[in-house]
Amino acid sequence: MLTLKDIAKEAGVSVMTVSNVINGKNSKVSRETIERVQKIIKEMHYTPNLNARSLAKHESKLIAVFVSTFISSKNVFKDPYVSDLFGEVESCIHEKGYYTIIQSVEEPQNAINLLQNWQADGAIFLSNQSQENMKFLSDYCQCPLVFIDSANNEKCDFLTVEIDDKKGGYLATKYLIENGHKKIGFAGFLDEKESVIKERYKGYVQAMEEAGYSKFINHIQVATSYEEGIKLGKKIAKKKIDVTGIFATADLFALGLIEGAKANGMNIPKNLSVVGFDNLSLCQYVSPRLTTVSQDIAHKGRVAVELLLKAIKKEDISSRRIVCDVKLEEYQTVREL
Repeated sequence: MLTLKDIAKEAGVSVMTVSNVINGKNSKVSRETIERVQKIIKEMHYTPNLNARSLAKHESKLIAVFVSTFISSKNVFKDPYVSDLFGEVESCIHEKGYYTIIQSVEEPQNAINLLQNWQADGAIFLSNQSQENMKFLSDYCQCPLVFIDSANNEKCDFLTVEIDDKKGGYLATKYLIENGHKKIGFAGFLDEKESVIKERYKGYVQAMEEAGYSKFINHIQVATSYEEGIKLGKKIAKKKIDVTGIFATADLFALGLIEGAKANGMNIPKNLSVVGFDNLSLCQYVSPRLTTVSQDIAHKGRVAVELLLKAIKKEDISSRRIVCDVKLEEYQTVREL
């Protein structure tokens, strides 16, 4: 195996000089020497031993990214939101000089086991984790963790990156109300635990109550997949659910809902107005274009990586809970009554 000593001998310099060139510490190395060493490295096809480097520096330069299997039991990347978010996270990790490993996990213990085996410097969880899971993971993992889209509060000490989901729910509902709608349904899956969907529901309820429409509050309990959206659209088209507007808590679900409604004779937005959530890139390729609550996925991914690297490097962190803003994108799926 080719070593630094071999390169140093060939270049006529010290091993320390070769190490400085490889690691970018060029302040005390002449340009001529840098070019000579880099040429030899290229000609001799030298590849740094990352394992040896990690042992010497007590770092692996590996960032683990986890997605819970409740997103999809087979292929997590079928969810376009997960794909978009992971792409932004991976791009930022690469830019910062680290390497990414990704894994879907069923239980928090699976993530702990993998982190111990991989010796990762830190980890990012892309999917919602309960307070209980965040505490369990934080207690037993030896490296810093950042949780994206997990509901945090001021009493907890977790590193989280969220969006203002309650504001998003409020904006979506308020927009439908401003366009003359009263019978507005909230379509999403709610359980007893704190979650991003629950926050969006709180925003929906607030907007409905402010407008004096409490009696029209209508929560439609449904999993927010494309397939379930089609089923719901069919039900609405067949008059089994009495609404003129729907706040669908995920874009992909909203697109399925629109497809199901259209396939069963409804015109969007003439017969039904729909507002989604996320502003996924795929929405620009469908017609009518979906009115949606936009979150800046690229910004959220970058903020999460930067927060994790601060924790890894033991830098000061001014806020352990970062809440990113949202806004409404008005397109073609809401009609004024």
